[in-house]
Amino acid sequence: MTRVWLTPWEWACCGDPFEIGDEVDFGIRSRDPQALVDELGAELTGTVDALESHHEEDYADRVRGTVVAVHEVSREVVERRFEHFVDPFARARTSGRLQLPDGVSAGAGFSRQGSSIERVPGTTRLSSVGGIPVAAVEYYGPSARHADAEESPAEARRRQRVGWLVDIEEAPPAPRIA
Repeated sequence: MTRVWLTPWEWACCGDPFEIGDEVDFGIRSRDPQALVDELGAELTGTVDALESHHEEDYADRVRGTVVAVHEVSREVVERRFEHFVDPFARARTSGRLQLPDGVSAGAGFSRQGSSIERVPGTTRLSSVGGIPVAAVEYYGPSARHADAEESPAEARRRQRVGWLVDIEEAPPAPRIA
């Protein structure tokens, strides 16, 4: 059995849906999962055999076989909204308002909204699923934030999909006829 890591952004871009029992053929960018330690933790990373990619020109390595299990990997995150004042002319102004051609002056700043997302340690979870749907819809789905920024909380805790672990029973190589 071979466990392959799939990232949501790559699968949203170029992946096709599949289910347990389907035959798959994955291009493998690496068989060294150490790049996942920060994402998944050392223990879970130790179960990964290969990292799938859709964005390589030629794959030196492939995993082909039957899907026997699919696990969605998720974790909790804290999303914090913030707003700050930005004065785009601060460096150009010596004092007071900046004078522009034709008698126009600029001195008013504007506020900018943004958000930061922080991982919550120790919240990574595997959930068995029947397959991988059309990921573009799932990955770029509705935001967890409210539509009205005035009513939206400044801090919200939610679960975020990190990727999938797919267990594959590899097909034996076809015999070569000389």
